Amino acid sequence: MRPEDAGAFLEVHHAAVRELAAADYPSKVIETWAPLPIAAEHVAFVRSNPDREYRLVAESEDRIVGIGCLAAQKGEILACYVAPSASRSGIGSAILRALERVAGDRGEFLLELDSSLAAEPFYRSHGYEVQGVGEHVLNNGTLMAYIRMRKYLGPSDSSLGA
Repeated sequence: MRPEDAGAFLEVHHAAVRELAAADYPSKVIETWAPLPIAAEHVAFVRSNPDREYRLVAESEDRIVGIGCLAAQKGEILACYVAPSASRSGIGSAILRALERVAGDRGEFLLELDSSLAAEPFYRSHGYEVQGVGEHVLNNGTLMAYIRMRKYLGPSDSSLGA
């Protein structure tokens, strides 16, 4: 991901949360998780990438339509979102495979993630197993339910094509 993609990265995230996850969460969670308008300081934070996360974007017709984020040193997928207009087109699967490949290339053979309620079937269909449930405390104290999942990658998984 190029630094100049930070705004579009957040736009995809916010659109996916607001349109694809809204049926599974109360409006207070959605408003906290993906507030509008997108603040300039949030764009600057994403651009700076202080935790040195591996981030990627998927483009279609010169427009960013998907995003992925991996904390490789923790073996944790932090984001895999697709713009609502591009959902169910294989972009999310391609992003997830790319993140898995990067993790495998870096020697990580166990990936974990906190799935939203809406995304749990997607991750399950890609071999992730439920480990438990929990609640994130969002920045205003709002609780957001999540499903903790993980997948063991075999050495051959890191060589799969996207």
